[in-house]
Amino acid sequence: MVRIVSLVTASLALATGPTAASAASMGYNLNMTVPLHCVVRHQPVDLGAPAAGGAVSLGHVREYCNAPGGYQLIINYTPGTLRGARITAGSNQVVLDGSGRAILDRATGPRVRERNLSVVPGADGFNTDRIDLQILPS
Repeated sequence: MVRIVSLVTASLALATGPTAASAASMGYNLNMTVPLHCVVRHQPVDLGAPAAGGAVSLGHVREYCNAPGGYQLIINYTPGTLRGARITAGSNQVVLDGSGRAILDRATGPRVRERNLSVVPGADGFNTDRIDLQILPS
């Protein structure tokens, strides 16, 4: 009886041994592709609300971009207007030259953030009816 039990135990060890070893070396390769998605949203406030330093608040900007190389935040406005105006988003600012387009900020990687948006009008005042924000992946 002792021989039969030890023979059965040895047989089970041989039968389960290779299976346990191969399970430890098995794995799965999982690949996933996430689509590129960049969006900027503007949440306006009452136009003309005062901000710090003589600026006029334009509201808040929420940026989201999952581009690995980062993105650019672009401001588009009516060409020939806003010459000398200073647009500020958080700690970034740009003085507009009247061309109709300016890069407000560059991010070097994916990012989600929300910032205050304000303008200090130039010598001609706030002489446009259009300001658009655009986010472009790098």
